[in-house]
Amino acid sequence: MKKGQARKAMFSASPVQYREQSISGRGVFARKRFEPGELIVPFAPKQRRIPKDAPEVPAVAESKITLLSEDEWVIVPDMSVPGGWLCNHGCNPNATLYSTGEGRVRCRRPIAPGEEVTVFYGWVTMNDPGRDPCLCGSPDCRGNISFDVSDADARELDDEGPAGDAVRARFEEYGQYLASIGQEQVLETIAEALAMLRRAARRP
Repeated sequence: MKKGQARKAMFSASPVQYREQSISGRGVFARKRFEPGELIVPFAPKQRRIPKDAPEVPAVAESKITLLSEDEWVIVPDMSVPGGWLCNHGCNPNATLYSTGEGRVRCRRPIAPGEEVTVFYGWVTMNDPGRDPCLCGSPDCRGNISFDVSDADARELDDEGPAGDAVRARFEEYGQYLASIGQEQVLETIAEALAMLRRAARRP
């Protein structure tokens, strides 16, 4: 390496900073202005990938920082190396987490220096409402990170009465919200959760 190159590397600054005083615990903060579509940070600069059906997946998934990549691999970050896995959830996120390849976080709308980078987690729970209270502080905060699907939802979704209307209205409203932040793919996870609950209800 040339002398000038070494000096440049020594004084170059990362485009993000990882620090406390975030929405929750340590977070990711912009050191420069980011424009929509711009790469902010890799999800996990150091990681291991395991098949999604590996026996260890349920245990590692309990950490809530794993990422399903291409519906085939589960990315497990090396927590000794900071990355996009430290991004907090935001109900009106300024960045998007892409799960393809090794995972990456890209800017969704302009982010100013010093602003915390937030992504939408897209968690779906079953019969566990209120498991993940949201602390994002956005004017549009929904109060909870997860969208909960219950046995009652699965049972009443096709009901023609008021109960069914209420369930369908809640699902429709959430679908509109997902579309507004470009996260319609979460509807597939919700549908899978509903199907799972219905299958469980049919078991003798």
